[in-house]
Formats: sequence, structure tokens, C-alpha cells
Amino acid sequence: MKTSIKALFLSAGLLFAACTDLSEEVYSDIQKKDFFTSEESLRIYAARAYNMLQAYGSEQSLWTLNIQAGDELAAPKNCVNDWVDPRYAELQRHTYTPSNKLVRMGWDYCFDGIAACNDVLHEIENNSLEFDGKAKILAEVRILRDYFYMLAIDGWGNVPFSVDAADKNYPEQKDRKFVFSFIEREILDNIGFLEEVPSPANYGHVTQGMAYTLLAKMYLNAEKWVGEPMWDKAEKACLAVMNPGHYRIETNYSANFAVKNEASRENIFVIPYSTVYTQSDHNDFVIFILTLNQQLCKLYNIPAAGWDGFIAQPDFFASYDEADTRRAKTWLYGEFSGADGTFTISPEVPEEAYANGRSLHMGAPVGKWEYQTDGLLKSDQTSMDNDFAVFRYADVVLMYAEACLRQGKAAEAVAHADLQAVRTRAGLAPFTAATLTEESLLAERGHELAVEGWRRQDLIRFGKYNGTWWCKPSASPAYTELYPIPRERLGANPNLRQNPGYTK
Repeated sequence: MKTSIKALFLSAGLLFAACTDLSEEVYSDIQKKDFFTSEESLRIYAARAYNMLQAYGSEQSLWTLNIQAGDELAAPKNCVNDWVDPRYAELQRHTYTPSNKLVRMGWDYCFDGIAACNDVLHEIENNSLEFDGKAKILAEVRILRDYFYMLAIDGWGNVPFSVDAADKNYPEQKDRKFVFSFIEREILDNIGFLEEVPSPANYGHVTQGMAYTLLAKMYLNAEKWVGEPMWDKAEKACLAVMNPGHYRIETNYSANFAVKNEASRENIFVIPYSTVYTQSDHNDFVIFILTLNQQLCKLYNIPAAGWDGFIAQPDFFASYDEADTRRAKTWLYGEFSGADGTFTISPEVPEEAYANGRSLHMGAPVGKWEYQTDGLLKSDQTSMDNDFAVFRYADVVLMYAEACLRQGKAAEAVAHADLQAVRTRAGLAPFTAATLTEESLLAERGHELAVEGWRRQDLIRFGKYNGTWWCKPSASPAYTELYPIPRERLGANPNLRQNPGYTK
């Protein structure tokens, strides 16, 4: 079923490729009035909204924007191939400006997704064709739009708001509280139409588990985003995912990131990727290119050229407990043997090497997602076959623990078997009511969810984002908790006002 949904995503992208660029090749000459006449055609068109998710794993995307802004990963100068991009340095040091391309690409990821959802909803809502499951399709796309809006208010705060594809006026800028309330209301109004039980048939789709996880993310950050603590609501949303028993903590941490990881019981909401179906600059998963060097590529039988860019920040690497098995399953370090002989990767990188350049095998690349050695990652291919878990059950369990802790219920949190399973799977002692603190929980989230895209949000919520770390020697001002609105998007909409602290 994994392959079939990827094929569905691809078919949607091909059929509607000409919607934004009239110079593109026409893949179908079916007239619009003749196409939307069957249940199948509407389902295919709905897949267009899901198709927008896949840009997340590409080089310049919201994912790379957020992981570079935190303390877990960096892309310092490389002496071997001199690969250095000042846009990454701006992110890591929180000196980003409205001209930063990665900030613009992250913004576009959110609003291209919202626009696609609006288009799909407009077509289906205004189509007289009725069939079983139509309400479910509409609910899925509405909550998918809510997901994109959540990402937008997380990154930029007050954002342009539009839910009507027929409205050609410039979208008005709405404050975080307005959009937060809209998302909450729409999820609650639509969640009942979604499927409750995860199955191969709804793999990659919005389900009740995904919707409740999205609600939990909203409620967990509510105090920071709208000034109102909602820890009790966050706890209940997490329990709505946990109590039915549809998900579980995998005994093997790496099973969540394997080449064939669709069977993981921790998967709540995933972005499917494929070496066959997702091969372009904007719908691929390219971590192997971003992080591996040439010797590692050869070791994994990957003809593609690695850039040797992304490595673990040394202080984040050192923050793991020596007994934590996740460190060796997240980062590549130590001795390796290949056709070119034996070499050693050191996770230690001197501070001066950030700007002056690091040597080959200095710094631990990302090894979290299994690299396939079957030769399918050829020189002209840019996507891995591992699916990306946007929402993973271990994250929900840790959110539940945080919601309880914030309410003074640490004992209740540590009594849950799934929280202890997260710890013991990593080779660590279970939490006790005394050891479950804000500091230990932030560290636990960092190590369990490393490079999965949530670290920036967590650092902000725990009040640590503006501090210092290896590649960020100076504290950053509070306004950098929001990204600047990209210069190009600000100039295109007269209703937008730049976030405080930034120049136009």
C-alpha cells in the first residue's frame, strides 16, 4: 500500500503540473469540466494537497530551516570541498534576515500547502457529486490545511489568512490567536469524520491520531503562542492518541527510520518518499546528500555526490548520556572500514573550525535514517526510500509527560509504561518523579527526536532558544523566536507587516 499511495501522490502532481507554469509539458488534455465527474477523479485531485508535503525533505525547506536554527546540527565550513553557505550560518547564529532564501522557502512550504488545500476544498465543496467518503476527504484536507497553518504561526506568528480559493484579494494578516482558534475549531469540527484505526489503506493520510497529535502540539505551545496555558488540554489530546492502543513504542529505535519503515507502529503521520516516485528538486528526501562525504557514500554503495555538510554540533553530541544507545543510532562516528580502507570520524570539532573550516571526517554526520546499500541511490537520484514520520508516537508520549509535569503531576507521568519504554529502549534508567524535570525532559526530547524537526519549537517553549551553543557564541534577541517575513512575500502583499525587530 505504501507504493500505491506514492503513485497516487505522483499522479496528482503530474495531472496538475500545469496549474502554475503554462510553459510546462501537458500531461493530460482532459478539460476541467470533464475531469471532476467521478469519485476517483476527486480522490486523485485531493492527493494534490498531500503531494505538497513532500517538499519538506528537500535541501531548502521548512525542515532544513528549523533544524539549522536549533542547537543539534550545523553546517560549518568544509576545508575539503569548501562547501559553505552563509544562509545556514545566519540561521545557526540567529542573524537571519528577510532576504534569507531558506526563510523564504520555509514560508513558501507553508503557504503553497495552504493554497493547494484551498484549491482542493473549493473543487470538492462546489461539486454536486455525492459519494460515501466525501465528508472524510474534506475533513482530511481541512485538517491538512490546519497542519500547514500550525507550521506557519509557529515560524512567523501573525500570518496571511485565506480559506477561500475563489477570493482573489490580498489575504489579510491575522494574529496568532485568531489563527490558533481557527485551527482548534476546525480540527474539533472535523475529527469525527476521520478514520480512527491506522491501516495500510490510510497510510500517509490524515487520521484521528494525526488530528489529536496536531491538537496536542497546539495546546503544548499555547502559552507561548497565545498567552494562555493549555496543559490540561494537551494532556487530554495526547491521551486520545495513547488510550485506544493503536500505536506503540517499537522495541528497536532504528525501525522507525529504516529504509522500509512503513510497518513501524510509531508512525502516526508520515510523508512517503521513494527512489522511484519522488525524484525531483522539490519532492525528495535528501539527507544523504546533505550530510555524507564521498567516502561514506562509497561505503553505502551510493554513487551520488555527498556534500559533507550537516554534522552534529559537538556540545549537543556530548549532551548524550554515555549509556544512551540513540547517539550511535543517530550520528555516524568512530571507525569505519570500506573499499578505500579504514577511517575514523571524530564528533569533536574545534570552535574555530566553524568559520575556518573542518577537515575530512571531523564532525559526526547524520546516520538516523538507514542508508540503503542496494545501489538504488544512483548519481541522478536525489530521494531516499525511507518515509519521514512527521508525527511519531514517542513524541506524543513525551508531550504527555510534559503536559503532566507542567501541571505538577510528574508522578502520574512516570507511571505510564510507554514513557518508561522510551527510556529503557535507549538503555537508560526509567524516569522517577524526582528525575523528571524540565531540564531532563528537554534533553530527552532532544535525544529521542533529534533532527526530526521539533528542536527549535522545543527550545522556544522551554525558554532556551536565545541562549548560546557551539556555533552560536552570542545570545540572540527575543524577537528572533519568530522568523522575518520574506522580503519578496512582504512586497507582494500590501496587507503584510514585518515582524518586530526586522527591517523590511
